[in-house]
Amino acid sequence: MGKRERWRSRIGVILAAAGNAVGLGNILRFPSKAALYGGGAFMVPYFIAFLLMGLPLMIVEWVIGRYAGRHGHGSMTGILGLFFNHSNWSRILGSVGVAIPVLICMYYIYIESWTLGFAFLSLFNQIPAPVVSSDPHEAVRPYVSFFKDYTYPSILAYFFLLITIAINWVVLQRGVVRGIELIAKVGMPSILLFGIFLAIVALSTRDWAGVEGLKFIYNLNFSRITDPTVWIEASGQIFFTLSLGMGAIAVYASYVRPREDVVKAGFWTAGINEFIELVIGASIAIPAAFAMFSAVAIPELAKEGTFRLGFMTMPAVLMNLPFGGLVSFIWFFLLFLAALTSSLALIQPLIALFEDEMKWEHSKAVAVAMILVTIGAHFSAFVPHFIDELDFWAGCVMLLFFGLIEIIVFIWIFGIDNFYNELKQNCTIKLPKAFVYVIAFVSPLFLLFIIYFWVIKDFGKIIMVTESTKIIARVFIVLFLIFLSIIAVKSRKIILRDLRYTRIIKNKEP
Repeated sequence: MGKRERWRSRIGVILAAAGNAVGLGNILRFPSKAALYGGGAFMVPYFIAFLLMGLPLMIVEWVIGRYAGRHGHGSMTGILGLFFNHSNWSRILGSVGVAIPVLICMYYIYIESWTLGFAFLSLFNQIPAPVVSSDPHEAVRPYVSFFKDYTYPSILAYFFLLITIAINWVVLQRGVVRGIELIAKVGMPSILLFGIFLAIVALSTRDWAGVEGLKFIYNLNFSRITDPTVWIEASGQIFFTLSLGMGAIAVYASYVRPREDVVKAGFWTAGINEFIELVIGASIAIPAAFAMFSAVAIPELAKEGTFRLGFMTMPAVLMNLPFGGLVSFIWFFLLFLAALTSSLALIQPLIALFEDEMKWEHSKAVAVAMILVTIGAHFSAFVPHFIDELDFWAGCVMLLFFGLIEIIVFIWIFGIDNFYNELKQNCTIKLPKAFVYVIAFVSPLFLLFIIYFWVIKDFGKIIMVTESTKIIARVFIVLFLIFLSIIAVKSRKIILRDLRYTRIIKNKEP
C-alpha cells in the first residue's frame, strides 16, 4: 500500500478535528442535559470538568497521535502496541479503542439519517402543521407521533438511512484530504453560519423572550454542587462532546506533519467545539422552547429524552414562525452537517486499523469498514433497545475505562518526562510541566469518581437483563470485540515483519 496521507493544510486539520468533536452532542445533547439538571447549576461542574479533565485529555490525544503517526500508526491497536513492543495483549487492548467509535457510529449514523430525512420533509412541507396551545405537551403531541411513526422505522426512514450510509462511504472513499478535509472546510463554516442564524431566530422570538432561556443556562449557581448525578452527567457531556476516550482525535492527529504544533491544534479543536456548544448550542433549543412555552415546561420536555428538544419540540416552535418549513429545514440540515463530520471521524479509526496494521489498500479498508457499520446500523434500526445498549456500553462504560487506560499508558508508562518532552516539540504555547501532573493525578481521580458512581455502584442492576433485544445487543458487542481482537493479533505478524525489514535496510546503509 502507499504512503500514509497527511492533512493538506493547518486550517484543514483544525476544522476536521473540530468537526470530529462537533456533533449532535453540542446542539441536542448539551441543551437537553442543561435543561434537565437546572441550567446554571449544571454549568458549574461542566466548566470544572472541562478544565481538569476535558482539555488535558484533548492535549494527550493530540500529542500521542502525532507521536504514533511518525511511526506509521493511527488506530489505537497500533498506538498501544507501539508502547509494548506490539505484544498481543496490548494490541487486543488497543482494539477496544477502535471498537468504541465504530460501535457508537453504528447507531449514530441511523440518528444522522433522521436529521437528513427531517430536513427534506421540512423543505417539502411534510412536517405536521403546528398546534397553537399554551400546553407544551399538547403543542408537541403531533410531532411526537410523527417522530415515532418515522423512526419505527418507516420505509422513508430506511431510504434516508441508505442515503446517509452512501454519503459517508463516498466521502471516506475519497480519503483524508479530498474527502474528510474537504467536507470539514465546507461543513464547519456552514454549521457556524446556520447556527448563528438559528440562534438569532430563537433568541428574538416573541420580542426576545428567548433571552430568558439563555439566562436560565448561564445564571450560574451552586445549588447542586454536592449532587454526584450532576457531576457525572456534566463530566459525561465533556467526554461525549470532545470525542475523548475513543481514539478518534488521536487518529486525526496521526495524519499531521511531524512538526505540527499539536498543542495549538488541541486548543483550537476544544475552543471551536466549546464555542459551538456554549454559544450556538445554548442559544437555539432552550431559548426557542422558553419563548414558545414557559420556564416550568423546559425540564419536563427534557425528561422525555435527549432528542425530544431537537426532533419534537423544535419543529413545534419553528413551524409556528413565518417560513416555518424553510427554517425547520435549516435546523435539521445543521444537525445533519454536524452529525456527518462526526460520523466520518468515528469510522476513520477502523479504516486506519485496516490500512496501517493489515496494510490493505484504501478502497478495501473503506469497503469493509462501511459494511460493518452498515450491519450495525441495520441492527440499530430494526432491533428495539439496540441503540440504548450500544450507547450505554460504548458511549459510557467502555469510553470511560479507555480514557483511564490512555492516561495510564500515555502518561505513566510512557513517562511524565517523555510525554512532556513530546508535548514541547514545535509548540508556540509553552505549557508548564504542572499541566502534565494535572493529567497524571487529577484527571484519573475524576474518571474514577465517574466510573464508581455511574457503573460500579449499580453494576449488579446493569449486568442482569432478561430482554432478548438487550442480550442481542450485548452479544453483538462481544462478537465485534472478538473480530477486532483477531485482526489485532493477525496484523501483529505483518507489523513485526515490516519492522524487521526496516531494521535490515538501516543496517545496510553506509
